[in-house]
Amino acid sequence: MNRNQEYKNKIYKDAGVERGVTAKAMTVILALILALVLTLTSCGSTAEAGSTGGITSQTSTETSYNAASKSEMFTDRDLSEDYDESEAETITLSGSSIQTSAKSGVSVDGSTVTISAEGVYIVSGTLTDGQIIVDADDSAKVQIVLKGASVTSSDSAAIYVKSADKVFVTTAAGTENTLANGGSFVADGDTNVDGAVFAKDDITFNGSGSLTIDSPAGHGVVGKDDVKIASGTVTINAANHGIQANDSVRVAEAAVTVDARNKDGIHVSDDADEEEGTESDSFFYMSDGSLTITAGDDGIHADAEALIEGGAIDVTKSYEGIEALSIKVSGGDIKAVASDDGFNAAGGNASSGSQTFGSDDWGGGARGGFSDGGTNGSIEISGGNIYVQAGGDGIDSNGSVAISGGYTVVCGPTQGDTSVIDFNGEGTITGGTFIGTGGAGMAESFTSASQGLIAVSVGNQSAGSTVALKDEAGNVLAEVTPELDYAVVYVSTQDMAQGETYTLTAGTYSESITLSDIMYSTLNGGMGGSFGGGGPRGGMNGEMNNDMNGGMHGGMHHGGPGMGEAPDGITGATELNGDTEA
Repeated sequence: MNRNQEYKNKIYKDAGVERGVTAKAMTVILALILALVLTLTSCGSTAEAGSTGGITSQTSTETSYNAASKSEMFTDRDLSEDYDESEAETITLSGSSIQTSAKSGVSVDGSTVTISAEGVYIVSGTLTDGQIIVDADDSAKVQIVLKGASVTSSDSAAIYVKSADKVFVTTAAGTENTLANGGSFVADGDTNVDGAVFAKDDITFNGSGSLTIDSPAGHGVVGKDDVKIASGTVTINAANHGIQANDSVRVAEAAVTVDARNKDGIHVSDDADEEEGTESDSFFYMSDGSLTITAGDDGIHADAEALIEGGAIDVTKSYEGIEALSIKVSGGDIKAVASDDGFNAAGGNASSGSQTFGSDDWGGGARGGFSDGGTNGSIEISGGNIYVQAGGDGIDSNGSVAISGGYTVVCGPTQGDTSVIDFNGEGTITGGTFIGTGGAGMAESFTSASQGLIAVSVGNQSAGSTVALKDEAGNVLAEVTPELDYAVVYVSTQDMAQGETYTLTAGTYSESITLSDIMYSTLNGGMGGSFGGGGPRGGMNGEMNNDMNGGMHGGMHHGGPGMGEAPDGITGATELNGDTEA
């Protein structure tokens, strides 16, 4: 059975167990999570209940949520940084020479060392122009312990995994380590080695030390299977993708910083899926730790799913913040700043990167032209604290949007052809808090709600003018100070009920609103679900994307005329690959 089929055969059931206290004790992530009230310093958001400029807790509506767990996504060995130094072999680097204690399983050829046997290898010293190659049996597990190591390859990967079952790159406690490419890449036969770390098989980064990966002419880390960052401090600087993987990128207890100057911070996509016409199962997963991304294109792109259950994600600069066919957030603190869409539910290779007008990336397949946007994407928010600042649509799905918990704030967009929330099917809110401010030109509201919802035009208001919703007793239920100009306001909280009266103020606007129905809206509705919404974005070419806002904003508002039908959606759990062995 191949790896992709294993993914599709593995379905994770609803989770409802407690999260562990320590990193090593944690085995399962909350799927039914307590939402926190986030005081967003960047957007001035406050909550009534004793906000002190940090995060105050608030119980969210519990919702059935199909979730993976950390114990399924990482093996015990992934999460462990342990090794027995007395049992390990040593590899000592010195300029252009290499010494090793290994009597077998390690060979040295000039400034290249090749590991060909399972085991633990402690690497120290500096290699000015050389390479560590792993070329072992496909059942071998190889652990490379970096203990004050610096490896630079002028024209290839500093670590090149040709063959193994899995490679663990462990940073020893208290050490600083560097893996770098010198600025060019030379192919290895038919293999286009294009990352400072390049692995044809699974690779896991862990440890207590720090690791810097520099790739001035290519990707930072390339993994043809799974790439996991389970612990340690990892900094990646790359000209192209920070991390590129075929099957998955998974983050657990690590502190990760990615600067991808020209492409995606994290990019999970398998070209073979598109070539074979099969459904992609490439996914991103995060349970805890921290992830800071600066990207020239998407912050995070995954063809199939972005699943976030905890941790802190800060996308400081991007074209689109988080993009996947299915985006599911059940916990964590997420901030996404994007020049186009903040969250974009659109899948496949065609929806990432600068597209070319008339290519297969437009309209799906050979027909080119405008895309219909599709209806099978989904965005589900059941917990967590989310802040989106978007130049395009704040939350954009080519299928459905469902909010059942958490605390979500959207600032922007300001331009006329975009909306705070945009979907091509159903938009529902059944729990949590949602506050949105943005432009009025294409504004649309949710299609259904089981808690109070107000979506109104408030005239042209300036950035920095506070939005506040109060109940009849004068209690502040929601408050935000948008950083961008706005003309519409959305507010929905679990404290809002049908039949009650609320006062909404927004800059110079003030109105007393009675919820005679559960939803109150004065919006024109934009084009709703009948005019695109979240499909593969357009673009004339890479050079024109910024000037033309993504090329006529994704092909006439993300995909041109849509089908206007209810979405098929994604039923059941997303089928991800768990690990059952080390």
